[in-house]
Amino acid sequence: MTEPGRTSPIVSVEDLVATVERSGNYPDVELVEAVVDPRVVDFHLEHSAGHEFIVMVREDRGEARVLFEEYVFDVVPVHRVLEFLDLIVRREVGLSFNRSRRLLSLRVVLPEGEWIDSRTYLDDPTDWERSILDPR
Repeated sequence: MTEPGRTSPIVSVEDLVATVERSGNYPDVELVEAVVDPRVVDFHLEHSAGHEFIVMVREDRGEARVLFEEYVFDVVPVHRVLEFLDLIVRREVGLSFNRSRRLLSLRVVLPEGEWIDSRTYLDDPTDWERSILDPR
């Protein structure tokens, strides 16, 4: 979701690891080298608040895929990944139903753009979703 003609700075996996460690928010971090060329590394991160993320980093493009609960966000700039995760943890996101209330969409906004992913809504929302939909 980068503006046309603009590219995000490419951040190495090692730089991202150092940033994650400096943040102090992720006591449980596991790295899995998924592909050697181009280098793709999966980060399994557990936030101190209890939220679990999988961040798949494609180093040569400076982009990541973020998996959180039942949502998938593609092409998140690597240099913004922790900011992206922090927004989710702090619930600074948009969560809405479609008209039929069968699709639940999650929106995350960064300077590069807005990321949207949806899931079919068949049962009760998760505790995290409920905290956004009914923020008492």
